[in-house]
Amino acid sequence: MSRTREQLRAEIAQLLAETPSAALARETEAFTRSLEGTDGTVVLFGAGRLGRLCARALRRGGIPLRAICDRNSALGGTTVEGVPVLRPEEAAARFGAQALFVVAIWTGTARESMVERLAWLRQLGAAHVTTYAPLVWAHGREETPFHAFDLPSRVLAARGAWQELALSLGDVVSLETLRDALQQRLRAEFAGRSPAADQYFPADVYSLLADGEAAVDGGAFTGDTLAEFVRRTSGRLASYDAFEPSQANGSKLRETLKSLPASVQTNVRVHAAALAAKGGTASFDGGAGASAGFASTGEETVATFALDHALGATPVTWLKLDIEGAEWEALAGADHLLRRTQPLAAICVYHGPEDLWRVPERLRATLPQHRFYLRQHGWDGWETVCYAVPRGRALDPEELA
Repeated sequence: MSRTREQLRAEIAQLLAETPSAALARETEAFTRSLEGTDGTVVLFGAGRLGRLCARALRRGGIPLRAICDRNSALGGTTVEGVPVLRPEEAAARFGAQALFVVAIWTGTARESMVERLAWLRQLGAAHVTTYAPLVWAHGREETPFHAFDLPSRVLAARGAWQELALSLGDVVSLETLRDALQQRLRAEFAGRSPAADQYFPADVYSLLADGEAAVDGGAFTGDTLAEFVRRTSGRLASYDAFEPSQANGSKLRETLKSLPASVQTNVRVHAAALAAKGGTASFDGGAGASAGFASTGEETVATFALDHALGATPVTWLKLDIEGAEWEALAGADHLLRRTQPLAAICVYHGPEDLWRVPERLRATLPQHRFYLRQHGWDGWETVCYAVPRGRALDPEELA
């Protein structure tokens, strides 16, 4: 049954009512409760980065790890963190009755939800299953935050900011998205909600300008958003400034650009630079593909641009930022541009635990007359985007009035 805006805000307020001290006590107890009814041992499902993190957390907590299972057949017969890797079917047959199976998979490339993973393990015969969250709360504090995941006690420390965000969101889908995110972060309750369609172009939020956008694409990657822009507008672009600091991604971006009509190519400018609060240089890990970003141990040194200075008096009607956690800093470097041009902004808010409230907070301060939406375009909180939409471009003014 669908909820009203008032009901959703009440649910959000209830989630935020817990004190940080009560959450801290719950963090230390949740995994112990998960082990009840088992023989006290664990099998991890997932041999990637999160699986390795969880294996270290178990070792720190003195909890026996029987095996790690993974669907990647190439890992069969290998070890990870000194533990054998099995097929999930084999692990369930051997340990399903007595061990606790912990799902250690949480990734933006997933094609299924956490709810589906848990159900699949149960179907295989695992009697006791849980997610990585209670384990990391109790024994993996040194590895947090992990992307948008953090300890509930830390999440609740920003209660006021979460409440302000809830008040700023007017449509039901946005409030559902926020409610689900808080349930996941505070209670390890994964909603399993299907991703919203059309990332950066949600049909229920806004429509593209008929006479062409003056677009800025921060984190242009390989040109996927540019190509989609061209497809949706039949090539109508007033201008398109694409910022991509990764050499590997930038090479593919230029290949994408060459494949587009000549009339489009003349309106596109490619900048081999990262967006930041100010100009300069920074260490950059450009070998991570879609996850390329600033890193103290990065192998590349890249130029950084602040949009206020990089674009000068360029008109901007549409701004996208997907820059691996540097969105807030890039907005800080675009303050004057945003106030001057009042563009539609589509900003990713899932790379770090504070992004979901901190980025909209800055956008509200800079674009106070805009309407604000949240859409989750990936599973379990991944690819969540905040849309700041000028009032004249919002598609549901009567609902948000």
